[in-house]
This record gives sequence, structure tokens and C-alpha cells, in this order.
Amino acid sequence: MLNAGAAQRQSASERIEAVRWIVTLSANRRDVELLRAESLPGVSATADDPCQLILEFDYQEGDVADEDASHAAKAVINASVQRINGSGKLRWGRAFEGVTVSAVKSVDSGGRVTQYVFPGPAVEHMPPEAFADMVERLGFPRPPLPVGIEVINSLDLAAVNDLAEANPDVGRILHLAALMLEGDDEIDRVAGYSALEAIKHDLGGRQLDGEKLGWWTDAELRNFKATANSVEVLGPRARHGKPFGLSERRMTTKDASWFVRRVAASWLTYLLRLR
Repeated sequence: MLNAGAAQRQSASERIEAVRWIVTLSANRRDVELLRAESLPGVSATADDPCQLILEFDYQEGDVADEDASHAAKAVINASVQRINGSGKLRWGRAFEGVTVSAVKSVDSGGRVTQYVFPGPAVEHMPPEAFADMVERLGFPRPPLPVGIEVINSLDLAAVNDLAEANPDVGRILHLAALMLEGDDEIDRVAGYSALEAIKHDLGGRQLDGEKLGWWTDAELRNFKATANSVEVLGPRARHGKPFGLSERRMTTKDASWFVRRVAASWLTYLLRLR
């Protein structure tokens, strides 16, 4: 007879099932041929498309909601793609363009197949007003707009470009904002950090304080910096290379992006008013 502890362990074991995740990766024909020759674990060729590869892995799902499981699997998929693309870039340089995810499905122990659609850049990077409209049309509560979006939307881009031509600091901030937002996933927080430092330096020369001006709070600034510095949270994207104990991000990617853009827009609006 099993004791209570053993029975609980057996019951938990029975609830956990291995789910096979099958990910279709797309790439140009040359990159597919290069990767096939490397015999990467879990990666195989397709029989009918020379521009595709199949990535497969098992994920143990316990008593978790389907949504939580799909988020966890997405993290595994993203990490796998990053490893493939990172090692490919290291090996073949810029000649290697990399792989992207084109389809995802899972097969449970009972043979049930589930297709997944993870929102891509076209949805994740929609203007917030358009995204809120879409969510509302789907029957969900309308999400709040980012703090300070009105300052960003009110920028006169022609005037900003004129200002950048005359003021190198403005041109540098615009360049850093562009660098921060390159790519589709995590922002470049180092570039965002540099933009904030440059703006704080400019304000200091004018004997102004962005917090007192209402452009940021002390908590926002501390949370942004702590996350940007953390190699435990951001890995190679972190501003620092040595760990210092922060294991969870204190500001999300989305919030960090809007935070830097809001501060930059507030600073630019201030400069434009001085003209």
C-alpha cells in the first residue's frame, strides 16, 4: 500500500503529461542548408519545403492553465530561435539571415493537436489606440492607453527635425530612440538608458529636474535602471555584465519603451517652446 506522500507523488505524476511541441521555422534556402548540415538537436528538415525546418521539443504540463502553458512554451521557442540565430551569426556572420517562426502546434499524449497563433510584430506594435479598438471589437474591456501618450502624439515632427539639425543633442536622442526600438521583441534598454542620461544631463545644465517637472517619478526611474542593469533579467542585453541580485524585471518591455518615449517627447516639447 502506498503511503500518503507516495500516493500524492503518484497522483501528481499522473496529472503531468508530456506535450510535443512542433514549430515550423522559415529561412532562405541557403540558411536551411547550412543548418541542416550542422545536425542541430531537435531540428530536422521538412520533406516538401526547402525553406523550412522543424523544431520539436517536449514540454511537461502539470496543473497549469492552457494560457500559462502556451506562454511557457513560447518562451522555450523564443530561446531556441535565439540560440539558433545567435550561433548562426557567430559561425557565418551577416551572410546568415536567420530563422523565423511561421507555425506552431502541440500534440498531447492523447493525440489531440492544437494550433497556436502567437501575436507577431504586426499586432504587438500596433498604435495603442488601434490596439484598444481591436480589443474592444473582440468583446474585451478596452485597455488603458499608455501614460503620456498625448505628449508623444502632439509632437510636431517637422519642428523636431529642424531642431535636430541645429542641436546635436536632439539628433543623438532621436538616434538612441531608433536604436532602442530596433527588432521585434525586447527593446535595447542600454540605448534607452543613454537617452535618459543625456536628457537628465541637459536638464541639469538648465538647473531643472525632470521629476519636479512631472516627466517621471523616482520609482519609474529606479525601476527602469534596475531592470536595464540586470544581467540576470536581460542576459546579454543588460547594461552590466556582472550579476547583482535582481532576478525579476521591475519594468516590462512595453512600459520601458513608453517611459523613454514619454520622457524624450516631454524634453523635446520643452525645447521647442524655447525657440
